[in-house]
Amino acid sequence: MKFKKIFLGLTLAAALLAGGCSQQKKQKATPTLTKDEVIQKSQKGFKSGQVIQSLRLSTDTSSQLVVANTTFGGEATVFHINNQTTANGKTRSSEEWINNSNNAYINGSSTWYKTNAQKLNGHSYAELLEAITNNKVIFNPDATLKNAYKMKRNKQTYTLTAKTTDPKMMKATADDIVATVGQSAEQEKVFRNIQKYGKYRNMTVTMVVKNNKLFSCNIFVNMTLGKLSKVRLGQSFGNFGKHDFLKIPNNALDAKPLPMVKEKKKTK
Repeated sequence: MKFKKIFLGLTLAAALLAGGCSQQKKQKATPTLTKDEVIQKSQKGFKSGQVIQSLRLSTDTSSQLVVANTTFGGEATVFHINNQTTANGKTRSSEEWINNSNNAYINGSSTWYKTNAQKLNGHSYAELLEAITNNKVIFNPDATLKNAYKMKRNKQTYTLTAKTTDPKMMKATADDIVATVGQSAEQEKVFRNIQKYGKYRNMTVTMVVKNNKLFSCNIFVNMTLGKLSKVRLGQSFGNFGKHDFLKIPNNALDAKPLPMVKEKKKTK
């Protein structure tokens, strides 16, 4: 009988322990976030990451694409940009670094050259910071955008999607892209004219928050230019935290001054 009582006592203790563990597990279950909470989680700052900015101009018969594929990070944020322009079946590429002294280091035929960033590509270090590391859609979303978001959940991954035709929001988003995607001052002027004479159609945003952190964000502004041309401006973020220690390489820092191109005298 004693052995039987001991056995029953052990069984009861085991059951109580199992019940306690089960209760603890239930208490530790991660709560489901609301849409507002997911938006708040997405607004946590990031030290580094990658963004692909683009401008596509297309008709039924032709297409031109400008892409700036940028990694950013470091103690004082630096930007490493791989530029690409494709038109008429031909592609032109360039590589550059930009630092907080507003210096641009550009790779030309395996030789690095140094010049003022704004003179080189039409935009400054401060404009890159504003458009990329302080992006308005992510860190200061308009109430209209917040309301437009629809949310889906898969375990600890939340996806927010929105489509809006708010003109103020579309222009502000396009401004950031137009101000920083160009690869020369002349190219930026062309983009600003496209923006000036184009007509905004809609803007889409897809934001993914995974394990309480922003995982990716894709922003696209769609426009029409005249009767035949379509314009798509894009900004896609990801790879956060992958470039926290980014530095400009020494071979780029040893760059030569970029030779000045003399303007041709106008003939009378």
